[in-house]
Amino acid sequence: MQHLDFITFLLQLPQQCKEFVSEDVLQFQLPRRHHDCPYCGGSHTSVDKYRTQILRGVPDVRITFIYKNRRYRCTECGRTFSEDRPFLKKYQRMPESVVEDMVSAHGDLLTDSYIARHHGISPCTVSRHFLRAMRRQDANTLDIPDTPQGGEEAAPSAFPTVLSMDEFRGNVGAKFQVAIHDLKERTCLDIIENRTTHLHEAISSIPEASRMQVETFSIDLSNQFRSIVAQYFPNATIAADKFHAMRLASDAMDTVRKNVQEKMKNQNEKLSFKKSRKLLLSRFQHLDEKAKTRLEKLLAVDAQLRTAYELKEEYHSLFDAANHNDFLEKVRVFSCHAEQSGIRSFRSVARTTQEWKMEIWHGIATGYNNGFTEGCNNTIKVLKRIAYGFRNFENFRYRILYLLNNQERRQRRSKPKNQTSAKK
Repeated sequence: MQHLDFITFLLQLPQQCKEFVSEDVLQFQLPRRHHDCPYCGGSHTSVDKYRTQILRGVPDVRITFIYKNRRYRCTECGRTFSEDRPFLKKYQRMPESVVEDMVSAHGDLLTDSYIARHHGISPCTVSRHFLRAMRRQDANTLDIPDTPQGGEEAAPSAFPTVLSMDEFRGNVGAKFQVAIHDLKERTCLDIIENRTTHLHEAISSIPEASRMQVETFSIDLSNQFRSIVAQYFPNATIAADKFHAMRLASDAMDTVRKNVQEKMKNQNEKLSFKKSRKLLLSRFQHLDEKAKTRLEKLLAVDAQLRTAYELKEEYHSLFDAANHNDFLEKVRVFSCHAEQSGIRSFRSVARTTQEWKMEIWHGIATGYNNGFTEGCNNTIKVLKRIAYGFRNFENFRYRILYLLNNQERRQRRSKPKNQTSAKK
């Protein structure tokens, strides 16, 4: 629930309810109105006394706000109670709108210390309010009846049909955590604490009916992830991420370049290879005439380097295949050429491509990849750096989920569709 801004709330109060007791201290009270007793429901109540509360956390002001809280006494049961105060929760000294602003600030790459300084409170208070809000949100999400009224079996809830999964290096608990994303809605579904012990447990906890709805699952070339998807998402087509697949040949090409460069004894030849990495890894069709001339000079230095470059170009052409049969034929021809070349790094690429050829083709055919997932990993990396790490996984997980799923931040960072289509 979005509460009215506290300063706006104050401005709307009648003038007789506000008083400056000093230059920088404002005391206020709510207009008096009738209250029934919340304990016995009696309507005979009267003002018993007033209690003053100094409010905290209001940002960008140098005024101290003192709330004059009106206490009522029920003449029927004798119990006392506070008046209804829509801007402040029970047992709190911070207005609810301020708490909401403080929680929403976690949707940007800001530290708890920065938010605390902005509100004039401690980082522990910021962390506590954020964690309380996230736990409340989780409780509301899980508070769903198993079956509808009448005893009928509940229909499976809508579950994302296109998922991706990737690991990232954390600094809380296990060395690597796992992020699961919805690629259609571009949201983060969950952060799993450990890629070994907790991964099977977390995925198996997803209802079977929901897992059956998944149609495509994008992963990198990880045998562990492939076996998990095959086990728990039997209806899903596994799509290998295009970037990781294409990087196989790029890494093999770079390995050959380093080997050739190490064997060179002429210092001038070594210098010519100093800035050749980007040129050798670029697609030939993207080079201009000047770059092609320089490339020819580089390839003339070593026959194995030329063979490796030709294999790299042949491998990248796999992703331009017109159909499945064309792709399989290109894979077969590339594998033969890689084996005949005798270059160890490309023979390894050929074996991996043969092992993952169906998943690589599914990635090409569906167009799904881990680009969004890798972008989220980078955001997590930035979050860890500015926060100087996290010590509690629950806080780490909630902060990642809130940051990655923050709609306002995503809208600011995304280009409108009409601008994107205009450029095309």
